[in-house]
Amino acid sequence: MSKQVSLGILACLIALEGSHLGADCTGVAPVPEAALSAVTVASGLPGRPLYVTSPPGDRDRLFIVAQDGFIHIKKRGEPVGLSHLFLDLSTIVQAGPNEMGLLGLAFDPGYATNGLFYVNYTEGPLVGPWFTVVARYSVSAGDPDAADPGSETRLLRFSQPQNNHNGGQILFGPDGYLYIATGDGGGGGDLHGTCGNGQNQGSILGKMLRVDVRGTAPMPLAPDCGGASALYAVPADNPFADGPGGACDEVWDYGLRNPWRSSFDALTGDLYIADVGQNCWEEVNYVAAPTGGRNYGWRVMEGNNCFNPAMQSNCGQAGAPCGTSPPCDDPSFTDPIVEFPHPVGCSVTGGYVYRGCQLPALSGTYFYGDYCGGFVASLRMVGGLPTEQQPDRTGELGVGTSLRFGLTSFGVDDDGEIYIVDRDGSVLRIVPPFTNLEVSGEGSATPFDLAPGAWFWEDLAYTTMQPVSGYRVYRGLPGGTFTCVFAGAAPQWPGGDPSVPPPGTMHAYIVTAVNPSGQMTRSGRPPHTLSAAPCP
Repeated sequence: MSKQVSLGILACLIALEGSHLGADCTGVAPVPEAALSAVTVASGLPGRPLYVTSPPGDRDRLFIVAQDGFIHIKKRGEPVGLSHLFLDLSTIVQAGPNEMGLLGLAFDPGYATNGLFYVNYTEGPLVGPWFTVVARYSVSAGDPDAADPGSETRLLRFSQPQNNHNGGQILFGPDGYLYIATGDGGGGGDLHGTCGNGQNQGSILGKMLRVDVRGTAPMPLAPDCGGASALYAVPADNPFADGPGGACDEVWDYGLRNPWRSSFDALTGDLYIADVGQNCWEEVNYVAAPTGGRNYGWRVMEGNNCFNPAMQSNCGQAGAPCGTSPPCDDPSFTDPIVEFPHPVGCSVTGGYVYRGCQLPALSGTYFYGDYCGGFVASLRMVGGLPTEQQPDRTGELGVGTSLRFGLTSFGVDDDGEIYIVDRDGSVLRIVPPFTNLEVSGEGSATPFDLAPGAWFWEDLAYTTMQPVSGYRVYRGLPGGTFTCVFAGAAPQWPGGDPSVPPPGTMHAYIVTAVNPSGQMTRSGRPPHTLSAAPCP
């Protein structure tokens, strides 16, 4: 008797604590090593891309937001330079000033059945007056890859005193409510009103708002500071909900300057808010499983440092007392977990906690960066304190200086994998190094199948979004040397191996992939010995 077998991973993989939580990892082969790289998954995108996300439950599409008013779809498995237009809002979006445009996108938690999504954009004449709009749209009835441009329902519209500091992030929290990040009204130093908008609980500027757009809040309140045309409800447990007048019922947190990218940890519900500084300090704020009501300090504080709106470049100098605003270093402030000075960076870009499938060793790691510095950094929160801080991982990712004055956002897909958005028109994905991957490794949705008509294995380019130029099949015996017996561009071998092992023996097979740079995936864990002889 003789037989042919495919070799999977011979050593068992040990699941790391917290790995794979936060995403459905069915069919994804994890890579146990913690090493990182980055690969371009979309390029040539028009309109200054600044955000990427996926609808809940959609593992095959990325939706890329462009500042000029476009939302593009990038489909898994398609060429890097190919994308599809999902929605064009360029005729209603004001994107002329540098910080204005289409700034946010959030899919309804029930998008798979109701087709609803939400956008945040600015509008108005080039020279003003300007407004922020939060609106709901729906996908078209006949095409899942196209939105219905006539389906807009405006939920919130409010004035912007200046054309910068618009915030723009919108996201659904673990509670199902919509969180809206707003800037302080722009200009410099928050010179609005008596003591600025950031510390004014009666303004929705310089805040994190929390509203109910899905009709799920028990005993909801009517809109307060959103105006008569607002179409949402206010959860009664918002920390400043006191009815008409006084503090804005919509406010969840305050004391923000220009929050640029916020996120919830998909596992714990912890909230991270990156807030762009004035002339001295950038910061990242954190609240464990947030209860709301936090004051992050602006314009009294810039990072962990006193701020003087009358002398904005005099770093660390306290301003004069102002109204009911707490003084510098008041214990009521929630201090940032990270700050870094200018000129290390000049505009922090918030990111996400990794809860993906492919790199379980990184579970719980928060990634963030800086638009000007172009660096990607990371940390891990343990017991409320930042640990494992790595202030610059761009060398590890292999992106060089390409992200300087281009790192507009991070994003996450339905598998929990993290992406980096470059304003110049590309989207990168954080991935394991190609040499750490395996073809049809343990957990893969496509095991190595020695079917009678053809042999099949994992389409690694599709599952990992890393470029693959071809595959190699090696034949041998466990513990011995394997020799290449087939090479091809597709993840299959028509007819399979015509060689039949002698009676009483066996043939074993291993498949590897090769990328355009000539790198090859692993042959197993531990690796098997492969002959250097060329493939036929």
